[in-house]
Amino acid sequence: MTAPASLTQGLSLLTAAVERERSGRPGLALARLAEAAGVERSRASRVTQELRRLDFVERDAASALRAGPAFLRASAARHEPWLRSARVHLRTMAAQLGMTARVVAADGQRALLLRIEGVEANGEGTLRPSAVAPIWCTGAGRALLWDHSRDDLGALLADAQFVGVGGPGAARSVNDVDALLRRDRERGIVTAHEEYVAGVTDHALPVRGADGIVAAVSVSGPPTGAAQMRRIAALLADSAARLSALAAGATD
Repeated sequence: MTAPASLTQGLSLLTAAVERERSGRPGLALARLAEAAGVERSRASRVTQELRRLDFVERDAASALRAGPAFLRASAARHEPWLRSARVHLRTMAAQLGMTARVVAADGQRALLLRIEGVEANGEGTLRPSAVAPIWCTGAGRALLWDHSRDDLGALLADAQFVGVGGPGAARSVNDVDALLRRDRERGIVTAHEEYVAGVTDHALPVRGADGIVAAVSVSGPPTGAAQMRRIAALLADSAARLSALAAGATD
């Protein structure tokens, strides 16, 4: 499977803007940025509008385009020690379970992908770091909401578009999200069956820093039996605990 054209073009435009900024030269306006990225101008205009809406690109007073706050947040997070260590945990889980392993962080109503290892990360999948998904209908996304009360969820998802989003098991209201979270807390793990993609089950736990949840770690794949589920729960719990210790600044 190849990456969608909009994703490839968006990454090309973002990369061109970042490289220009890193060079120390003035930023490029849309026409020259499109030329530098090798993207047709009218297409670049549409993709750039979406990048600006998501805060991955912003326009300065001179109409030059540069990296926006969402990109900078993701870039900063990638330098955190716990996130560097996450790669080892993700690769271990992906290899031992034969599943896809991810780390995501919250970005409003979206879950922002920070790292991915496994099936979807072998160069043929469509997911790459900085990809986003609805926070309420992915296992990793819902793990980011673990501490949210019903009122917190209502405030965050007040204008969320539930209809037509996600897979057959996706929540269709704030009350649905709250009910799923209550169930997850009782079980001690998030399990999202066909909530984002049909035929895929996502298992996740939050990663906690000094000031609360900073990310979530997850594995996803086809539905599993009881024995595999026990392995998933044990590996996720170990990874979440170790990464939480690093994120909280523990030294032991």
